[in-house]
Amino acid sequence: MEAIADNVSSLLRETSLFSAWPEALLDSLLKHSKTVHLGSGDILFVEKATANAFYLVLSGRIHLIAAAATGQEKIVEIIRENDLFAEAVAFLGGCYPVTAAAEGSTTVLEIPLALFLEILEQRPQLMRQMLARLSMRLHFLVKELRQLSVESAEQRLVSYLLDLCPVLDAAAVVELPAKKSAVAARLGLTPETLSRLLLRMRKAGLITVNRRVLDIPDPRALQCWAAGHSS
Repeated sequence: MEAIADNVSSLLRETSLFSAWPEALLDSLLKHSKTVHLGSGDILFVEKATANAFYLVLSGRIHLIAAAATGQEKIVEIIRENDLFAEAVAFLGGCYPVTAAAEGSTTVLEIPLALFLEILEQRPQLMRQMLARLSMRLHFLVKELRQLSVESAEQRLVSYLLDLCPVLDAAAVVELPAKKSAVAARLGLTPETLSRLLLRMRKAGLITVNRRVLDIPDPRALQCWAAGHSS
């Protein structure tokens, strides 16, 4: 087992799930956690596998992939550095609902579910806080589902880009968290559709694009443009 870096404890405490944890309690959990290194395309866990851990991305990115009824795969979420994922299975138990694969060289912290649950069961207040955070996450996912099923392609892409902007009232430079093909899949678009939308935005003077880096001089103008392309 590789030693855990000193800054991992502070990274975890910055997440909503662990923000209320006392330092000593978190350190005891970290003593039984380990770092896992993945190469591009490596699988961390597969859909329907028994869940025994959840994870924090220390570097790189993770794609969460679900199998569709047609047999095709869809990226349902792109997990970035310092993000937790698969934590919901701690409360649901059972199996992972998706497959997790690395995009590029990636390192994650593997946190054991059994010990995590044991600590929470001994501390009801912490358990209530965890459930509240998961409820907030559920509301976010419901919003995401609405965007995929109701909003136009333009609105989905613009909403995604605006979420990357620090503020909406000033110019922003944002970097796509994954390859354009992965972002397209995340938004329920084909890569060709994504490219056409970005080209339209460029021609309208709303963005400039340099590989995965986008310069958005006026996020509010981009928001208004999307509003004119409602379903």
